Amino acid sequence: SLTQGFCPKCGAPSDNGELCGKCKAKDLVWIEIPPRIECTICPSCDSVKTSGMWSDSAITREDLSYTLVETSIKVHPDVKNVQKSISIRDTSSNRSLATILVIGELYGIPVEHTAKVKFVWIHEQCDRCSRIMGSYYEGVIQVRANGRKPTAFEIRRAGEIAYQIEDQMQNAGDRLSFVSDVEETKDGVDITYSSQAIGTAIAHDIVGALGGSYTTHPKLIGEKNGIRLYRVTYSLRLPHFAKGDVIFREKGYFQILRQNKDTVFVKDLKTGLNRSFRENDEDPLIGNARTPESGTIIYRDAGLMGILDPKTNEVLEAPDRNWIEAYEGQNLLFLRHKDTIIPLGVETPEDES
Repeated sequence: SLTQGFCPKCGAPSDNGELCGKCKAKDLVWIEIPPRIECTICPSCDSVKTSGMWSDSAITREDLSYTLVETSIKVHPDVKNVQKSISIRDTSSNRSLATILVIGELYGIPVEHTAKVKFVWIHEQCDRCSRIMGSYYEGVIQVRANGRKPTAFEIRRAGEIAYQIEDQMQNAGDRLSFVSDVEETKDGVDITYSSQAIGTAIAHDIVGALGGSYTTHPKLIGEKNGIRLYRVTYSLRLPHFAKGDVIFREKGYFQILRQNKDTVFVKDLKTGLNRSFRENDEDPLIGNARTPESGTIIYRDAGLMGILDPKTNEVLEAPDRNWIEAYEGQNLLFLRHKDTIIPLGVETPEDES
């Protein structure tokens, strides 16, 4: 026919008498860019609210704005070799302006589009920060010790465990589980928490790391939507002896490694072997392996080690132990019990720091 090979609209040559690329491109809306983008962010933690749900954001507001612009640009799938140029500047604390240039090829015809997009940043306190600012909490873990005050190590370790659990739960997406406060008291340390899930996890892991046990004491504080609301106090008791304590029993010295209920797992400081026995609060406490003295080894001979006393610079003699691999010139860690020197092992760079 006469129209075969020509565009029926403009008469230009075309394949099979269809619309030519220029006419098809002219009639097609090949790009859509919204003139305005709104984004709700938390001014305290930079969390982003999407479809009514808050989520943590690991990027800056600038990077977020570029991501939002990029995802808002809708380009027709027939456009090839698409290139985008985006520049964004802040016009105020809650307004930004994006200038966009998009180029490509549509049915063999070069196309180009420019647009400006206004950003509106809505500042709103997120669910988590609202609870933190309002001092929200669901309970307290009271860390105490049986017959003593928790050591500085135990207090520090309990706080570290609490924040480690918080990081794990936050990374898993549980935004409302957090540590409200860690406060040292005259009897130990109190850990205030925001959800029963994190409270249980913290109490469980502290006992796992430091020994002891805990009981829970719920208190009814109200009702919401027919559900009773409780605050739960965890009464956590650490064992009478702390991890690292050295005790005297059966004419020997033992370093406590861990405890499980009434059973104490120890290292025999004479043989270097591990053993266990029932806890006895009457066992004399000699000291703790975390706070030893350190003296230079002068000699090892005839079952004895000569150590330079750090207090007097005199030579002390301690029983040589086969399980301790030590050489002259190295520093030996030890405790004193009356006139007895109790070797604990050789000082390492980690001990020195």
